[in-house]
Amino acid sequence: MKNIITLLFVFMLSGCSVFSEPEPELAPEGISLTWETHQQSIATLSKWSISAKLAIFLKDERETANLYWEQNQDNYNIQLTSFIGTRILSIKKNKDGVEIINNDGDTFTGNNAEQLIQEISPGLNLPISALQQWIKGNPINASYTLNEQQRVSTLLGENLDSSAWQIKYQQYQYFSGIALPRKLDLKRDNLRLKIAINQWQIDKQ
Repeated sequence: MKNIITLLFVFMLSGCSVFSEPEPELAPEGISLTWETHQQSIATLSKWSISAKLAIFLKDERETANLYWEQNQDNYNIQLTSFIGTRILSIKKNKDGVEIINNDGDTFTGNNAEQLIQEISPGLNLPISALQQWIKGNPINASYTLNEQQRVSTLLGENLDSSAWQIKYQQYQYFSGIALPRKLDLKRDNLRLKIAINQWQIDKQ
């Protein structure tokens, strides 16, 4: 069976050009939220999706993939694809558990996505459980600092396996009137992830 890390490394990064810059959405006129008010608004976002670029730096390798993440309460559908749209990795969680499918069509099931990925490909640590909140800029179960706009600037937290992650929020952008992360830089040990989000779709309900 092919190693997931090898499958994930599809093509070489060419500087920062792999992350296209969308037109910024301007903040609603007169908006000025405190951190407490902003955190309450993002904490209640339980149904959302993002389209993004994911860059992975592991030892001497630097690669990227397309990332689509759809969240609905505690369930999610995460798709990693190559630049031509072929599947690299599919990770889904519902009431029945977690299902992972690689690009060969091999299916793996269990109750813990992080553990499954580690078993399939030791060394590839993806903080999926904690990232469901961190990616919104919500520092649940983490220490953090705020920027001048009362948004999370840096975060130090742990995933379910107690692995420590350092996250820098490099850019925010307004989507549907809410300031949400646009660029994130995540680090742990010799693994680094960079996420550039092109679009958020949120259901405020």
